[in-house]
Amino acid sequence: MIKRILISLILPLFFVTTILAKEAPSIQETEKVFTKDGNIYYASNGKAAQVTSSGRDEYPMLHPKEEWIYFIRTTAGKWIGDKYYPAKGEVIKDGVLQDELWRVKKDGTQAKLLFRNNRFAIDGPDPDYVSASIYNIQFSPDGDKVYFETPNWVTSAGLHVMNPDGSRERMLGPGNQTKIILSASERDPKYGSCRGFIISSHHRYWWFGGSYDWWYLFTPDFKEIGPLGDDFDYFTEMGDIIYTDHSEKTIKRSEKLKSRVNGS
Repeated sequence: MIKRILISLILPLFFVTTILAKEAPSIQETEKVFTKDGNIYYASNGKAAQVTSSGRDEYPMLHPKEEWIYFIRTTAGKWIGDKYYPAKGEVIKDGVLQDELWRVKKDGTQAKLLFRNNRFAIDGPDPDYVSASIYNIQFSPDGDKVYFETPNWVTSAGLHVMNPDGSRERMLGPGNQTKIILSASERDPKYGSCRGFIISSHHRYWWFGGSYDWWYLFTPDFKEIGPLGDDFDYFTEMGDIIYTDHSEKTIKRSEKLKSRVNGS
């Protein structure tokens, strides 16, 4: 619950897009990972097996090579309304609720902490604590890079990248609701299918005042190519873009439902 609250505080203009992304199917239609009672489960061929048992795990993502599950582990304790209560005997250092990024094999073995957010935090609903969240795990097409976001600026999250084992973690810069391209229509011989390119929303300012939130296209090393506009669904359809998390299927599904309602 706290993740949804904090993300909506940081990125209110993209709340709808966030919901669509969370409804996206996993990488393999016959396999999926999901959360129940704060634990990660892996399902294959109609059978589900519990993978973690902390009671604090959420937002699992299956790695493209299908061997590892990446997920977020929250601080021990619970929220009752807008008040946070630490677990019995738990000491919350400096009042910072630190999320952790973990990975574990599908069979529940070799669980490893990859990143603990102790650097970037924002005020949460409880004035006694701030939350150092982690969210929006994404993968490069071949799985050799893992991306995620943390709170950083008032109007923008920080986009991080690291190796699959957690090494060489670094922040690339601002980025909201980041997606990684698996393929796109090949209309530009210079960039081809844009495989592995990054799409991210940035909050920017007009020359004579005011601000706007547009999506931009970046190379895998985060060099800006150009703007895509403010309509995520539009440029996804126009570019025939397929994302590594397959969230474009949600867009196409919603368009089909809309056409049925309109009778077209």
